[in-house]
Amino acid sequence: MKCTKCGATNSESAKVCEKCGATMGTRKMRKPKRNKFLYAIVLLVALLGLGLGLSQLIGNDEPEQALPQEETEAVEEEVVEEEPAEEVVEAEPEAEVEEEVIVEEPETQVSSEEQVEGTVTKAENITHPSDQEEKVEPKKIDKTAIIKDAQSRVYTILTEGGQGSGFLFTETGMVVTNAHVVAGYTDVIVRNINGQDHEGTVVGISAESDIALIQVGDLTGIEPLEVEMAATAVGTEVIALGSPSGFENTASLGYLTGIDRDFYQEFTYEDIYQIDAALAPGSSGGPLLDGGTGKVIGINSLLFPDGDSIGFSIPMYSMYDQLNAWANTPMSREAVAAIFPVYDDFDGYEDDNYEFDYSTTHEFTEESLTEFVTSYQEFYELALNEEDFYYVQNLLVYQSNIYNSMIEYIDQIAGKNMEHNFNKLDINSIEIEQDHAIIRTNEAFEFKDAQGNWSLQERSKVYTIVMDDYGFFYVSDIINVE
Repeated sequence: MKCTKCGATNSESAKVCEKCGATMGTRKMRKPKRNKFLYAIVLLVALLGLGLGLSQLIGNDEPEQALPQEETEAVEEEVVEEEPAEEVVEAEPEAEVEEEVIVEEPETQVSSEEQVEGTVTKAENITHPSDQEEKVEPKKIDKTAIIKDAQSRVYTILTEGGQGSGFLFTETGMVVTNAHVVAGYTDVIVRNINGQDHEGTVVGISAESDIALIQVGDLTGIEPLEVEMAATAVGTEVIALGSPSGFENTASLGYLTGIDRDFYQEFTYEDIYQIDAALAPGSSGGPLLDGGTGKVIGINSLLFPDGDSIGFSIPMYSMYDQLNAWANTPMSREAVAAIFPVYDDFDGYEDDNYEFDYSTTHEFTEESLTEFVTSYQEFYELALNEEDFYYVQNLLVYQSNIYNSMIEYIDQIAGKNMEHNFNKLDINSIEIEQDHAIIRTNEAFEFKDAQGNWSLQERSKVYTIVMDDYGFFYVSDIINVE
């Protein structure tokens, strides 16, 4: 028997070491006890991990609900109470199994997490592209903003024979219109929304397609309207701008209701757009705008006389190359005159001092004056409720007292949330003089003030109406009669 202190060999019966005198012990060496509690925990975790992985494979959405924390603790306590201290050797074979489980269990757990993360990633990959598409989708512009922005570049085209419409095509002052608006003329008048007249010269015209181009030097440097170079789909909301029925530079809303329409009259119209936006004589040559983007998609050209609100517009993309060619290389006056007979009583074009003959007379009628004042009230109501002067801008004499006072009043009420709902217009009398007309009315409207209080307002008014050389009516003054 060896001494545990000095290592000397002693007899089996020795109580103390014969060499160093240390007490001899008889302790039996025991193998380290394996903790069954630890085995139970490891096994439980392994089962949990396996359960998570299986739940992912069969589509279980709640793998974490395997076992409540309280039950786990109860199991742990139970295992500790039943564990015998001396059972060590029998657990030896389980050590290998437990080592395998310990190695595999983290792999199962990681795999389960990877599957969950992979699912989230796929969902994000599906969602993000649609979000991206929404961001890059062309942003639609408010229609009021589109109309206001375009009207400053939409014009009334005036000739001795009548009037039409046009719009700015280039920064060099080129204005697009219909050929039938200027056919027979090389010199025209181009009037802007403020009633200012500019001299224009026809520098491009076609005998086949109903298009023409006018050079206006005073408009050089102004940014033109943007043009849509692709075909427009049926159902697109559209805005038609022009000067129909003597109402300069007005707008009407509608939809593109047909494509590929063909007509063969004085001009050839092929693959043109059909629209239900209101057109009238005088709309010809005005732009048709996309109601969402504000781009010019067509040139308003035809009105179907036997139907309600059926008009036709030449697609802008189909005429762009020809218009652009004229803009870059204008036709001469002689070339323009050769397309259509120009000024039959005029022998040549050498005289640069040639002027229009404004001998054509226009007269006031009670019917036309009644229609004008009725329309004015409608536009006036819009101007007040939209708090925007442009609705009546082209119906008033430019820079007159009523023109300037109207701007002031609309500025004063802006942002105060007032409302005006006109419900009465009685025309009491119409007096037609040589150069103007006097119209007396009784009007009533419901009014909401800045405090939100409603009241009924009645007014007696006296309108002074004047007419220009082309037959357009304007309000030169309005007096409220007490």
